[in-house]
Amino acid sequence: MRKIEDLQEYRDNKDLDHRLSKLSSHGETRIIRNIISQVCWHGPITREWLEKEIEDQEKLEAGKPYTAEDHPIEDMFGSEIQPGDKWFQDSAGRIVLEDNAEDYLIEVAKVEFFREIK
Repeated sequence: MRKIEDLQEYRDNKDLDHRLSKLSSHGETRIIRNIISQVCWHGPITREWLEKEIEDQEKLEAGKPYTAEDHPIEDMFGSEIQPGDKWFQDSAGRIVLEDNAEDYLIEVAKVEFFREIK
């Protein structure tokens, strides 16, 4: 009979738990919020997805710049992405150039902007 400690799933769980516990409380909170968002908007998460989230947070906390070796050519709105441009990728894989963030919020997140008029 195999012991639970011999199972790969158990070892993976312990490894992810250990890596998560080494993050700051802000980092843990960020990952928890990302998990909630991912599950609510896209369904169950995978171990690979969680590993990537933890890895990204570890890099961020270590002060290592996050760069993409093979950056995308254009964002979801068709804008060309040049080296040095800032862009983000949402949990659904949509690439958005920083200049198009407001369009993303309106079209994808259904955010409504208001302007105060005196």
